[in-house]
Formats: sequence, C-alpha cells, structure tokens
Amino acid sequence: MNRYSPAKNAAIILTFVSLLMASGCSKNSTDTINKWGGDLTRALTTENPFQEIELFYGTDRRPGGSTVPDKFFSNENGDLSWGACTVAVPYDKKIKNLKKSRFTMTSYGLSPAGSYTLKDVRPLPSRSFETILSKRLANNPDNSALVFVHGFNVSFGEAAQSTARMSYQMQYQGAPLFFSWPAQSDYRQDEQNAMASVPKLTEFIKTVTEKLDAKNIYLIGHSMGCLPLCKALTEVQLAPEDMARIRELILIAPDINRSTFAETILPRLHNTGALITVYISDDDEQLTLAHKNRAGVRLGDVVNNSDMPGIDFVDASKVDTSMAAKPRFVKKTTIYNDISSVIK
Repeated sequence: MNRYSPAKNAAIILTFVSLLMASGCSKNSTDTINKWGGDLTRALTTENPFQEIELFYGTDRRPGGSTVPDKFFSNENGDLSWGACTVAVPYDKKIKNLKKSRFTMTSYGLSPAGSYTLKDVRPLPSRSFETILSKRLANNPDNSALVFVHGFNVSFGEAAQSTARMSYQMQYQGAPLFFSWPAQSDYRQDEQNAMASVPKLTEFIKTVTEKLDAKNIYLIGHSMGCLPLCKALTEVQLAPEDMARIRELILIAPDINRSTFAETILPRLHNTGALITVYISDDDEQLTLAHKNRAGVRLGDVVNNSDMPGIDFVDASKVDTSMAAKPRFVKKTTIYNDISSVIK
C-alpha cells in the first residue's frame, strides 16, 4: 500500500520550483514562486494537521434530498431519525490539538482546515446508532455524553459545527451528541417547530440515557432550544437510576418566558435531580431578537433571580454566548471555559 509522505512530496515540489527559477523568471515571478513553494511546503509538512471529530445526532428534520452534507436535511418537520456525522476542526494555537478520544481523528491534507466544516452525514437505524455509539464510548477516556440542542434560525450543518466547536474549545473527550429540530428564519414559526419537536427530543433523550452506559450525561440548550429541552426533561419517563445519570442541565441565554419557567417548568425539573446552570446575558443576539417578537422577561435576561433558589445563574454578558461555529480566531472570550468547569 502506498503511504503518503509529506517530506517526499515537499522535496518534489521544491525541485520543481528550483527548475522554474533556474529557467530565468523575473524577480516578481521568482518572489511569487518562492512564496507559493514555501506555503505549500509548510502545508505538506505541517506539524499540526487539522482534526476531525465524529458526532452523533438525532433530528426530526425532513431529508432534503441532497447528498451535499449542508443540504442533507431541510428545515421542514419530519420523523425522528438517527445518525453520525464528521466535522473538520480548525487548529487553534491557543488550544492546540483536540485531546484524543474515540471520537477524534487526525487528518492530513494540503492545508489545515480553515473553518469548522461538515464533511459527511451518515444516517443510521436506531439499533446501529446505539451499537456504534456504545462501542465508541467503551474504554473512552471520559465515560460521559453531552447532548446539545440549538436555538432558532440554525441549520443542521450549523448545529453540527457548533457541537464540534464546543467539544474542541472545551477539550471534551466524552460522546458529543446533538439534537437538531427544524429551525427556520421566522421566529414565530420556529417557536411552533420547537414545541412540535418535544416528543421526538424526549424519545432521543430517553434512548441516549437508557441505551448508553455513560456514567454522566450533560444536557445543554441554547436560546429557543432551551424550551423543548426543558419540556422533554420534564416528560421523559426513566428509571430512577437512569434519571440520576443526567447530572447537569445547562441553559445558555434561554429564550423562555421567565414566569412560565418559574411556574410550570421549574417545579417539575426539581424532580430530575439534575443541577441547573443558567447563563444570562444582556448582550445576546438571539435574546435581542426574541424581545422584538415577544413581550415579557425572558429567562436569559439579566434580572434579580433570588426568587429561584437552587439554580446557579451566571452573568455571561461580557462573553460570547452565540454558540456559533466561527472561524478559528474569535476576539471575544467564549463561554466554553466556564461550561467546562461545570461539567467536570
């Protein structure tokens, strides 16, 4: 079997560049060739090849009829389906390589990944989903699972990229999962779709909790995704020993009416035993849009929360709470370091 040799290929390229230079190029052409040859050599011999992370998903989006990963699922309602996908993770000098687990891979190419990129989508029958994920989790450095539920106006591809970014930034080594509901670009339609997804999200959480031998399970919701996540957690029927493995419920800038949460959701959440952390913000883009569409205080607003003891409210106004899979360089401090300290 032929093996890829970065050094050998780089040598061939440099020889080619040298021949071009010897043939009498102009100074400008020579400078251009030198720069091109140097960039390619560094790419071929990079010590930091980009990595890929395998994610597992549940979604009630209808298939889009395309094999292109970003268009594999539409923004319309469908049946619950399961699968795995791969996201390329760009190298960040501050974070360096993603810690190895049974969900990460090292990839070699002509250049490192420049952004978080959905590489493939692989639908799986529910039985295969359970079997493959269980095997990945067996003997993994971290015997835990993280389930992320995105907010409104987020595509399936963006949800996958955000989950990958979260895993990388947090250096999470457990099983990374996400549930993608059919979010669109219309706020009020997204509200309806989010609530319509509650039964399927409930089934997804039940399956993950019962079928995976994960010691700890962490549920993380963002913006409008916090509402179906909370509702699903209050409705899921699990044995006490399974429910006890859901250790944390983390809500980031939750777009939930605060009174509704306090009066109808919180009393039932206390029965789960999960620790609840709510990140509030007065500078979150999705909360700002929520206020333009809905009256009343949102759970993610910065207000006095002394009337809800037992919940850890954290003011995250000065950090990035968008959960978006941005390019490798992000100027604003992210929320991931704090989340990492919560789930460890």
